[in-house]
Amino acid sequence: MEPENNYWLIWLIYLLTSSLFYYGVWRLTRFQQTLWRCYSLRAVIAAIIITPWYANAYGAALAPAWIVILLDAITIGGDATVRASIPLISSIIVAELIGTAIYLIKKYR
Repeated sequence: MEPENNYWLIWLIYLLTSSLFYYGVWRLTRFQQTLWRCYSLRAVIAAIIITPWYANAYGAALAPAWIVILLDAITIGGDATVRASIPLISSIIVAELIGTAIYLIKKYR
């Protein structure tokens, strides 16, 4: 197989396994009393799982941002984690806003 085929195959496997993980999270977060906490937790986990970032500072290949942060911290050092932390934090904030909006829409409907 060519490297590009491997790249897409690895992404497919990652997305399939993360969707199974997210299904488990969805089932565990079926709170009846605190619905906002339920939506908030689901949104944060979805943002962490799905947010991609460049695996190499000079490359075009993407990887999950949390893995890039982890590997940058291990191989380069703590200062290099900022490279992927900023987009991950931004996507978490956007996911929180979307989760809160969905909660408010469903609450006042």
